[in-house]
Amino acid sequence: MRFIHASDLNLGMIPDGQKSWGRERGNALLSSLDKIVDLVIQENVDALFLTGQSFHFSPLKEDVERIRQIFARIPFCHILLFSKNTPDYHFLNNAILPRNVHLVREEQEQFYIEDLNMEVLAIQRFKEQDKAIRDFSLIHGDAIPLLLCNTGKDHLFPYNKAELEELPFSYIALGGECSKRVLLENKVVYSGSPEPLGKEQLGKHGIYLGNIHPLQRKVDALDFIPIATVQYIPLHFHLDTETGTEALRSRLHEEIHKRGIEHIYRIKFSGDRDPETKITEDLLPKGARVIEWIDNSYPLYNFYSLYKEHSNDLIGLYIRSYLHKGLNELSRKEQDALFYGVSALLQGGK
Repeated sequence: MRFIHASDLNLGMIPDGQKSWGRERGNALLSSLDKIVDLVIQENVDALFLTGQSFHFSPLKEDVERIRQIFARIPFCHILLFSKNTPDYHFLNNAILPRNVHLVREEQEQFYIEDLNMEVLAIQRFKEQDKAIRDFSLIHGDAIPLLLCNTGKDHLFPYNKAELEELPFSYIALGGECSKRVLLENKVVYSGSPEPLGKEQLGKHGIYLGNIHPLQRKVDALDFIPIATVQYIPLHFHLDTETGTEALRSRLHEEIHKRGIEHIYRIKFSGDRDPETKITEDLLPKGARVIEWIDNSYPLYNFYSLYKEHSNDLIGLYIRSYLHKGLNELSRKEQDALFYGVSALLQGGK
């Protein structure tokens, strides 16, 4: 039995909504389900597990109609989709969906899919989930046992490796975390969201494609397939006094073009730099996307020379108030105040 495990689609969300590329990111989330269905067709998949939060907001009638049309493309594939048994999920819970869509509304459900000889325990936001998992038993003795479980801050999946190995399931598809994480190889997996949802979600995002042997009832193949075309990528530049503005500009251009101008970057600077080296976003290549710009570098001034030059003005008075006990004797907080204060005075006037 071939399956795809995807989770936390968060359809309708617009990551980086305040940025110029926000609409593009929102459209990427909407198209992620189309990409998954394309893979179902391409790989001739028997079951699609959609765990976690499929909708960022309560689905409207048009949202439900859209997924109904998408699912209609794969009538041969059994789709397991979580909903919520609440009034705000009225349109989804009362929709006429294709027969191959199994909607999980309750906190705990157990059902059998005869075509695949597959028995599923589905759990979401259930206070006694640990007991329900431990007490699980097959109604159909030769069926493939599967667990679909949504977790959260209040309902974690706290098993250690030995406990995970003992759980009576062929595969455990987890949702509720937006980054992929394998708790037990070929058995217990958070697939993560198919698209990154924010700057903290680094690395590749996609889905898991697996196969369960019908007789051994074990996963004999499980592969991560990236489907997101955009990543959040951190870049850290450690500067020194030899790094000039143009050299830094060249390094930024090289690193961003090497990884891809389409990606979104978190850029951080550290170290001691030449005061003439300016750290501004003007250094970036045209079209670069930067969600975070942190300058923790320090302009390495020659404060004694500056003091001699400005001994009769405010800059000199400010430097003297700190250097009366020596630069090396200053605390880090005092050094910060001295560096930033002199920088501000030099840039803003005397």
